Amino acid sequence: MGKREKLIDRLTNSPQNATFADIRNLLEYEGFHLDRVTSSHHVLIYAETIFVIPSDQNKVKKIYVEKILELIEAADTELEEED
Repeated sequence: MGKREKLIDRLTNSPQNATFADIRNLLEYEGFHLDRVTSSHHVLIYAETIFVIPSDQNKVKKIYVEKILELIEAADTELEEED
């Protein structure tokens, strides 16, 4: 199991303890890059997909973690169907 899979497992099992660094690392594994930071809002972009993630004292709310995990799961499913 690679770093990406371990990070996904940890975030799936405990989304309320996610740090912004965890989320940023996971999205960078998926090909996103940090475009800009405005106040506490971090904007990450990949192709036509834009994620705006507010960070409160380096913590990310559970709802954002769940949305990111859903996006990654959908992308993985799509890749499996193409193979």
